[in-house]
Amino acid sequence: MYFYDVITNFVFQKQKKFSMNKHYILAKAFVLFVASTISNLFSAQTYCYPTYSSGCTSWRISQVTIPLANFDNTFAAGTCITGRDRTSVTINLSTNVSYTINISTTNWISCGMAIDFNKDGDFDDTGEALFLPSYIANQNQTYSGNFTIPTSVTAGNYRMRVWNRVANSGDGTPVPNSACATYGYGTWTDYNVNLSQLSTSEVTKSTAKVYPIPASNVLNIENKETVKSVEIYDYNGKLLKTISENSTKISINLSELVSGNYTAKVNTATGNQVIKFIKK
Repeated sequence: MYFYDVITNFVFQKQKKFSMNKHYILAKAFVLFVASTISNLFSAQTYCYPTYSSGCTSWRISQVTIPLANFDNTFAAGTCITGRDRTSVTINLSTNVSYTINISTTNWISCGMAIDFNKDGDFDDTGEALFLPSYIANQNQTYSGNFTIPTSVTAGNYRMRVWNRVANSGDGTPVPNSACATYGYGTWTDYNVNLSQLSTSEVTKSTAKVYPIPASNVLNIENKETVKSVEIYDYNGKLLKTISENSTKISINLSELVSGNYTAKVNTATGNQVIKFIKK
């Protein structure tokens, strides 16, 4: 009986210890989950928004395009929603690249575009308003202009805002032309910008010479060492084409590619180079 009691007590103690450890682990996991949730709740950036006291009716944004980024967002005809949070829609942009933006509006109204580079919840800091065109007195008007994101902005995700301003919107109060002001008629919409450092300056880091940047229909690559092959990848890392060569000078046909950011992997006998380029 003594031996039986010893064994029974040993098993009981092990089960008790296992049960305590199990509860401890579950409790610890729960505490970490709650702490993480609270941290995310308080660290999430809240944003100011423009208000349109007269609503939108027919005064609104109807389309936003950035051709070089292969971005085209059209608003369905007849829809009128003063505010649209479309941050689930991502626009892939790069620093040090000149982009053309086209914003179409209806009924005698202008627009603006800004990006919150310092992520402080507004778009009023120096350099954040990238496109503030003058009003053109047409009922329906597409405003076009160029913008470039400076190389000082680090890679990451940023909020972009497009909004109506001036003319039937009014100048905006208390801060004129602000992406967070109070206006008359109009609409606004927000997007997510995925910003990379795919700038033309990165080409200089490679020993291969790549031109022109941005490229149109042909990308030329010159290298001191013989190039065996070149692989072209899209922004998401998908292999699009492989060009087998045995030369120090290569011309690659890009006519079938849409505008956007790409990567060329140049393979030689001694290794490879990854070169980022832009197709316009």
